[in-house]
Amino acid sequence: MKKYLQNILVPVDFRDSSLKAVKYAFQVAKKIEANLVLINVIEIPGMLAELFSSGDELVKITNKAKDEFQKVIDQLKEEDTEIQIKSRIERGKPYQKILEIAEEMNVRMIILGENHQGELKTKNLGSTVYQVTLKSPVPVITYKGTHENVVNKIVVPLDLTKQTKKQIGSALAYGLNYNSKIYLVSALIGGIKLKESRIYKKLKEAKKTLDQNNVECEIKLFERSEVEPFQRVLDYTNEINADMILVMTHQEGYTYDNYIGAFAHHIINESDVSVMSLTSSATSVDFKSLLGAIVDPFAIF
Repeated sequence: MKKYLQNILVPVDFRDSSLKAVKYAFQVAKKIEANLVLINVIEIPGMLAELFSSGDELVKITNKAKDEFQKVIDQLKEEDTEIQIKSRIERGKPYQKILEIAEEMNVRMIILGENHQGELKTKNLGSTVYQVTLKSPVPVITYKGTHENVVNKIVVPLDLTKQTKKQIGSALAYGLNYNSKIYLVSALIGGIKLKESRIYKKLKEAKKTLDQNNVECEIKLFERSEVEPFQRVLDYTNEINADMILVMTHQEGYTYDNYIGAFAHHIINESDVSVMSLTSSATSVDFKSLLGAIVDPFAIF
C-alpha cells in the first residue's frame, strides 16, 4: 500500500510526558515507515520579548534545547538508525507553531504528551493540548504513557451523525495500516429495543464493511443506562485492554474552530489510554482514493 503524509510531528518540552510521547512516536514511525519531526517552542512573555530577542539568555535557552534534542536523538538512534529524525526550535505560542509546522510539513499526525492543568485527570486539558486538538488539520494522538502496544486494539465510539462515515473510514485506514482490531461501540439513549435501533443497524453495516476488507472487528451496543455514554466507553476500553480510542472532536454542524464536544472532551481528558482525535478537516479525505480497492457493500464512503 502506498504511504502518504510521511512525517509524524511531536512537540517536546523535555518533561517526562513529552519524552514518553517521543518514544511512542518512534515506535509508530517504525511501524508505518514514517519520519519524526521533533519541535520545541520557546514561549517568551510579552514584557520580556525584546530583552530575550537580543540577549544572551535566549541563546542559552536555544543551545540547551539543541543539546537536549541531541540526547534524545542519540538514544533513539541506538535502537534504529533507519528512521529519519529532524528537530526544530521555534519561538512563539506553542500551539500556533505546532499547527503551522503541521501544515508546512504536511504531517501525517501529531503526537502529544498528556498535559493537564491540575493534579487530577478530571482537571482541564493543558492549553496546548486543547488548542492543537481543537484546530489540527491532521489526526492528533494524546499519548497517555500507559500502553507499549502500537494500536493493536482501537475503540471507535459511533453515533447517528454524518461524521460516522469519517470515523469508519479512519478506523478502516488504521486497521489496514497497523493490522489493528477495531471495536465499534455505541449506547442506546431511548427506550427502543436493541436490535430494532438505527444505531444497531449502523454498527452491523460498519462491521460488515470492515470484515470484508479483512480488518478484524467487534461491535458492542450498550443498553440504556443512567451511566453517561462516555463513561461506558471508558469502562469498556479498560475491560478489553484496548490501546487507543478514536473520537471525532466536534459535534455535527459546528466548524472546527468552535469547541470540542462534551463527549470527546471527557474521553480525551479522562481516558487511561491514548486517544486519537479527529477534526472534520483531519478526515476530509477521499477514503477510496487513499485506501485503493476497498469493499464498500453499504456505500458508506
